[in-house]
This record gives sequence, C-alpha cells and structure tokens, in this order.
Amino acid sequence: MKAVFHHSNDDSDLHERVVNNVANLLDDDTVDVEAVALVANSGGLALLTTDSPQRETVEALQERGVSFRQCRNTIEGKGLTEDDLIDGVELVSSGVGELARLQDEGYAYLKP
Repeated sequence: MKAVFHHSNDDSDLHERVVNNVANLLDDDTVDVEAVALVANSGGLALLTTDSPQRETVEALQERGVSFRQCRNTIEGKGLTEDDLIDGVELVSSGVGELARLQDEGYAYLKP
C-alpha cells in the first residue's frame, strides 16, 4: 500500500495528530506499507518549518522513509524560502497537483 496524507490546517493540535497518524500507519503490522508521503499546503506549512514543535517527530519519520512535500505556492505566498523548511522536505510546484499526481500513482488519500 502507498498512502499520502494531506495536511492543510494551521491548528497546532492537528499538526501533532497528523504525524501521530503517520506513525500509527507505519506501526500497524496488519498493513503492508510500501510508501508514505505527507503533502502540506496552506496552514500545514507550520508543521514543516525549522521552528515546528513537531520537528523531531518529522525528522524521525523521515528516517523511517516518510517523504514530506511542501507546496511551493504556499511557501512563496508566506515570503519564506526552502531554508525555512526542515532538511529533507521537498518543495513541489503545487500541493493539489502533487496530491493528484500521487493518487494517480495509486496512493491512498488520507486527510486526518
């Protein structure tokens, strides 16, 4: 199974919930996980910045193979650069485009 989590909310409680959901999926021995990605846009940006309270959790999930992707439109709209993101976060041209592309590649769409 391949899964993509869509995170677009600026609620800090939801930032923690989404990374916990990702970890729960990886920890579920009844699910054969081939690939996991998280695409952030809009308010989800705060999860992936260097000053995110969930930075250590994001980095730990990266070590477990989770791909984190940030919408370039959002980051540019906020006046930020790639340097403001946690190392390893990939910039994609648009969050919605990346979500559509991944779903076309067979990723299950999850919106916690």
